[in-house]
Amino acid sequence: MDKGTTYLSQTHYPEKILRTHNFWNSTPRLTPMQPNTRLNKEDCDKNPAPDFHRRYRGIVGSLGYLVTMTLLDLALAYSELSKYVRFPGKLHMLAAEHVLCNLCGTWNQTICYSRDSYENPNVLWGWKMQIGLVTLTPADPTPDIFS
Repeated sequence: MDKGTTYLSQTHYPEKILRTHNFWNSTPRLTPMQPNTRLNKEDCDKNPAPDFHRRYRGIVGSLGYLVTMTLLDLALAYSELSKYVRFPGKLHMLAAEHVLCNLCGTWNQTICYSRDSYENPNVLWGWKMQIGLVTLTPADPTPDIFS
């Protein structure tokens, strides 16, 4: 480990999720959600099969833990999927499985925080998956990273 560097990693849990749901060898996707996908309540199944319902809840619950701990790039996908935990439909499950495919390509990523030098100790560097390198300084605590 480098002096002044902190790594946040949790590779064992994403691997366990992928293996549990049989997505370990799936083709990775570039984004957590399919572009231009909008989930809605009209796609809900008011009486989902118990196995289907249990599987969906398991996937969404697992993603929630990952979002809270280290995989912040899944936050939007988790937020959308969690709205339909009570009555998931087939399109909701396809979206959840898409997130697992994305996780298949990013499960071993690490968040790294470090100082660039001792002359500038108040700069926080962080690697954010799907977005790139982000620099936060005391003068600009919320940069526009989407421009």
